Amino acid sequence: MIVNPIIPVWLMTIICIILIVLSLYNKNIKEFILNVKNTERTERQKKLINNYFINVCLKILIIILLFVINLRIMIPNGDATALSSNLNFLFVIDTSYSMRALDYNGNHERFDGVINDCLHIIDEFPSSKYSLITFDDNAKIIIPFTNDTDLMEAELNAIILEDQSTAEGSTMNTPIPLIEKVLSNAKESKGDAEKYIIFFISDGEITIENEKLESYSEIKQYLDNGAVLGYGTVEGGKMVDRLYEDDPDSEYYYMHYYDDDLRSHLAISKLDEKNLKQIASDMGVDYINMSEQKNIDDKLKYIKNEELNSQSNEDKISSYDDIYYYFAIPFIILLIINYIWQKRRM
Repeated sequence: MIVNPIIPVWLMTIICIILIVLSLYNKNIKEFILNVKNTERTERQKKLINNYFINVCLKILIIILLFVINLRIMIPNGDATALSSNLNFLFVIDTSYSMRALDYNGNHERFDGVINDCLHIIDEFPSSKYSLITFDDNAKIIIPFTNDTDLMEAELNAIILEDQSTAEGSTMNTPIPLIEKVLSNAKESKGDAEKYIIFFISDGEITIENEKLESYSEIKQYLDNGAVLGYGTVEGGKMVDRLYEDDPDSEYYYMHYYDDDLRSHLAISKLDEKNLKQIASDMGVDYINMSEQKNIDDKLKYIKNEELNSQSNEDKISSYDDIYYYFAIPFIILLIINYIWQKRRM
């Protein structure tokens, strides 16, 4: 059990003593003292004495509870938390136009799910460091490894997906050299003390003609854990055409493409799990279908347990739960009783 006072104990002690003194003071105190010495008390005197005792006891109980609440007593909850983290998370996010497809968790945009899930990971590991790579036709590093989670969250929310007018098709091969460069440089500068976890996020779709998936196996040597996260469905999802997004009644509201005979077809983006599973296998990590956020929770729990088990007891701190609200309930009840008591005496 520990205490984590809101107001310093010494100051709260002085405040409570002053409140007790004020509670003991009563305009009828002189009459009360005289009544105590009087062996033959009238009914009014007896009632005055009883009221005074009840009033003082009630207020002192309230003050004691106020003092205890201020202490913020906390008890261990049995969990242990790492004091410091040597985990480095690398998000590699597909920003090709197909990530706008409306087949995440029903009919939501894939990329909305991506951002929410990334923020969920950051919330679970607030002491870790993060880096961000995005890719479409080109790959670029947005943030090198940093423990500034506010910056990371801001950059995630600021990601702009590929413009449909300049898109040249989807590929999974673009980020390979950059991922390897970022991880190899980090390993070289930090050594083996740091652990690197990758979350490769994509729908796995390759739409460039004759493009074949290249191997990610060279990246495996730099990784300690991670997962490939697949977004979308094998049935596929439609994509809103940004030129007509303000006109949902238009026949061109959803994207279309033209075949060699110039016939228009509705564009459907489909999850390619075969590609994603191959990437996961190459890197030695798991593949997770992200149809909903909870699908990643087991992986996050595993990473967290691995981190705790790898540290000595000296590197851990116990996790505590506040119990002040147990005292707040009787405190509020006594305040109500005191208010009713005072009103009845008027």
